[in-house]
Amino acid sequence: MKAILKKASNRLRSKLNDEEFLFKFGMGVKFLGVSFICTVSVLLFLYILIKIDLIFFISHGFPGALDFQQAFFDYVYSSLYEEIFGCLIYAIFIFSLGYYLSGIMIRPFKAIGQYCEDKMNDKKNYYEPDFFSDLKLLTSFSVYFFSKIDQAFIQGKFMKTHEDIPTHFSGIHKPNFEKNFFFNYFFIVAIFGLLSSGGIIALNLEIRDQIFELSDKFLSTNSQANYFLVEQFKIARVGVYFFVVLHLFLYLLLGIYLYAKVATPAFAVFATMRSFLKGNYHNRIHLIGYYYLRSDCRKINKYLDYVQKNLT
Repeated sequence: MKAILKKASNRLRSKLNDEEFLFKFGMGVKFLGVSFICTVSVLLFLYILIKIDLIFFISHGFPGALDFQQAFFDYVYSSLYEEIFGCLIYAIFIFSLGYYLSGIMIRPFKAIGQYCEDKMNDKKNYYEPDFFSDLKLLTSFSVYFFSKIDQAFIQGKFMKTHEDIPTHFSGIHKPNFEKNFFFNYFFIVAIFGLLSSGGIIALNLEIRDQIFELSDKFLSTNSQANYFLVEQFKIARVGVYFFVVLHLFLYLLLGIYLYAKVATPAFAVFATMRSFLKGNYHNRIHLIGYYYLRSDCRKINKYLDYVQKNLT
């Protein structure tokens, strides 16, 4: 038992020291946090409205109002206990999607880093990036870059290729907007938002139906109370839709934030590779604030050292 605990402790410590894992874990928490904040906001909003209803009914002496209040809170507490497992599954699902998506976003850097490491270790590896989902500028230029390096190893000497670099690469001096990459992943983030929003709307409808059911049971003889509840939930619907729109907007911001986490480093890697081909053999990748790419960039820098040592 002690050995198992020690092994688990070492594994946990290893994960906590893994910068890439911490980045993906943090993104999963951010995705979960957006849904959690919006869901709690909707519940709080509905609770305040219903609490106002209860106060209104009791203050006007509606028959059955006190029984309705007790039944309502009994329902709320029992429902919370019943939905704990479902909410936990939902939270794990949202967290896992955020974790997985962030891993896909940094995949181009891992592919380049792994290729560089394999080449230094004389392992047979073919660099085949996924052009459909990866960063177009980085992946397309890295193919060109590695082909030039392979040619240099065949010739036994590295030649400057300033004039040979295609014009659509040489004219880029700042991070460009990767439309396909952004919209591919924004589409996935939008699906996350819609799924979560659907859950919020379903939760609102379930609470509304239960309140109507309770009102029919305890306040059925009072048409004014039922009318008040119907009109109140019409107003509540507007509030819920506001939170749904806010929810989607927050996911939009999260998608932009996640894109920015890879767009700038992608340009840095591209610019370093291009500069190296132009003869600036001492240039290396230096990223500040992008700790989750440190390991892959270190592999690329070591590969550049390897090329410089053997071909220049």
